[in-house]
Amino acid sequence: MTGNEPAWAERYGAVQRLADLDTLVLNPSVHPRWVSPSRFWYDRATRAGAEYRLVDAESGENTLIATHASVVAALGTALRRDLPPDAVILRSLDVDLDPLRLRFGYAGRSWHFDPATASLAQDAARPAPTWAVSPDGRRAISVRDHDLWVHDLVKGTEKRLTSDGAEDDAYGMGASRMRSVYDKYGLRAAPDGMWSPDSRLFFTLQTDEREVPELPATTYVPADGLRPTVHPNRTSMPGDAHVTEFRLFVLDPLTGAQFEPEHSRIPASRMSDTPFAAETVWWSADGGTAYFVDLERGERAAHVRAFDVAAGTTTTLFSETSEFALELSVSLYDPALIIPLAESGEVIWYSERTGRGHLYLYDLASGELVRALTQGDWQVRELLRVDPVRREVSFLAGGIDPAESPYVRKVCVAGLDDGRVRVVSGEPGDHRVWRPRSWDIAVLSRTTGADIGRISGFSPDGDYFVETVGDVDRLPRSVLRRRTGEEIAVLETAIGDGLPDDWRWPERVTVPAADGSFELHGLLFLPPDPDPTRSYPLVDLVYGSPQESLVPTAAFVDYPTACTFVEAAGYAALGAFCLVLDGRGTANRERAFRQASYGALQDVSNLDDHRATITALAARHPIDLDRVAITGFSGGGYLAALGALRHGDFFSVAVAASGNFDPRLFSHGFGERYQGPFDAAGYERAAAKTYAAGLRGHLMLIHGLEDFGVHPAQLFQFVQALIDENKDFDLVVLPSAGHEVTGYGMRRRLDYLVTHLFGSTPPQPVRMLDTRGIVMASEHADAELLASLHLAEGRIG
Repeated sequence: MTGNEPAWAERYGAVQRLADLDTLVLNPSVHPRWVSPSRFWYDRATRAGAEYRLVDAESGENTLIATHASVVAALGTALRRDLPPDAVILRSLDVDLDPLRLRFGYAGRSWHFDPATASLAQDAARPAPTWAVSPDGRRAISVRDHDLWVHDLVKGTEKRLTSDGAEDDAYGMGASRMRSVYDKYGLRAAPDGMWSPDSRLFFTLQTDEREVPELPATTYVPADGLRPTVHPNRTSMPGDAHVTEFRLFVLDPLTGAQFEPEHSRIPASRMSDTPFAAETVWWSADGGTAYFVDLERGERAAHVRAFDVAAGTTTTLFSETSEFALELSVSLYDPALIIPLAESGEVIWYSERTGRGHLYLYDLASGELVRALTQGDWQVRELLRVDPVRREVSFLAGGIDPAESPYVRKVCVAGLDDGRVRVVSGEPGDHRVWRPRSWDIAVLSRTTGADIGRISGFSPDGDYFVETVGDVDRLPRSVLRRRTGEEIAVLETAIGDGLPDDWRWPERVTVPAADGSFELHGLLFLPPDPDPTRSYPLVDLVYGSPQESLVPTAAFVDYPTACTFVEAAGYAALGAFCLVLDGRGTANRERAFRQASYGALQDVSNLDDHRATITALAARHPIDLDRVAITGFSGGGYLAALGALRHGDFFSVAVAASGNFDPRLFSHGFGERYQGPFDAAGYERAAAKTYAAGLRGHLMLIHGLEDFGVHPAQLFQFVQALIDENKDFDLVVLPSAGHEVTGYGMRRRLDYLVTHLFGSTPPQPVRMLDTRGIVMASEHADAELLASLHLAEGRIG
């Protein structure tokens, strides 16, 4: 391609504008925080800044409480500083009704804002968000120096409850490989644990990694000083004799006494989740029995155990086994699809025993199955709420409408006593109702300071719910409904005035798998006004990890799929077709589809499926099959590298970012779950470096050296294999980056595509905006302000 394309710098600018989700589309979803059974607040985005809105669910009345700018102005007056609203994040913002005011944290302090007077005042210190507060609000548990402490919130005193905690045998904390990630991004969480309903006991854990080998994690560019620092990062890998284990016990905070089930320790699983993070633990209504799911190593068997705390006895209520990995949920990043009904002594249990993911009701007294709550050629995607009074469970069902793709979700309700399912909201399109702590909205805790544990689509009593309905070819809208599905009000319709003038919605792709076994679904993004007399390159944007699917079902609704959507649109803006496809072996489909890659991670999202689909698309679109690129991040980086190594005759250019290139260097929970019990030959087949001799075409690798999730050792062992085979490749190392692609990495990837896919010359280096840097900069500003406040303590009221 020469001479007649727009200036590359302009195209880079178009890609950059698409990547800035905050300005591209406003209000793609609504995130309710309920402050009474019938009232909630949410933040509305406007070009002038955020507004905080209060909604009366009964009437649908939607009123303005305050603007972000007015709160920040009052905050600046109180602190005697000029605070740009865009640089201020109000942490854990919430609303009180009587009197009406906003509460939030900023610069390490608690504040409240009176919208009637636009005045601001400091509150008494609230329990830290890293404390687990008892239901009666009188006590809290925290972790300090790897031990558990109890805080008397009435007297203002504290007491150490354990004294033998250590880095490799820590109380109330998960695996150290996850702690390294938290430390990297400055994340903190409350202790892993759960108070009994009567606030008397605390069910928690101790994480034993004393015999787990280290996988050293290093900061090569420290913020202070020159000497690199090494972080503890014990990581158990597939086949290791010793893996991270959790010792569950019940703690009496008054005496410090520990009551431990007569049971072996539970191995880390589900991407190193603890049982508390996975929500596979719960209490009986009277606080006398602690229940937990014992998921065996390899995740082929799960056992529901009941621990009678007073008697000290443990019984097994029921078990489930599977030939392959046993699914307790659809996404490993979200909690298990298990909801206990404490008052009736029952539990709702998710299972794929029929080949589809459905819900089952069990009696906890007998351990017997009561009934199947759902069934059919569709699957439960997410549990939303159980109503113990009306005896019904609300959930999202995938593929329940045969006229739409199997990934599209609808809001449904099933009766606990009759298993009768009805679709509550079934208009065309994908439906989202937010559940507290959903993975898809986790980014809000960093970008807006939101407490995502407070976000809930359903009202506390279940009379109302808020859903966002979207599709891949239109902007979403968020609607308030009664529990029966009746529409009360449209809260927001997304505003897309940030979309480019030449914006084009993608085309749906429905094709057979390469072997004809399944129907595949994807999206094709087209370059602006493609000329049918010319041919265009194609970028295959991929993800090759079995715990997720990649193809968005709605535009802009949640952060992960919005990132996929705009990245694909960016390659189209660059002047290429872009395909996003979920091949065989990926998630959110029936069990047979997902397990097509079990024991063969190298075949996740099967590259034969991608080749066949691209070839078929070229028969309908002006796609140049001699100019096909493949790129992806994380699991997509792995698949992109395999594209260059195993299908280099088809993919002439590959850019692999942060790839997990070898499951032998990833956590045991991931490898043994998806590749199976350790087998040297099988795991070698799954490693990218095994195919190093097959490299053809152009390959660029991008990786952060502070990626403590996908360790840089995976990158460098793959690189060494390429060197050993005397292969040429390009390497971009990001010394201070974690599991991410920075603005610099984005620009280098574009340069590579322009050079090797378009056969052109990139512009002078364009500085691409690092959106993560914006968030980090605001957090650093908070830290600097906090330091100045400590110096001026006597001058600020």
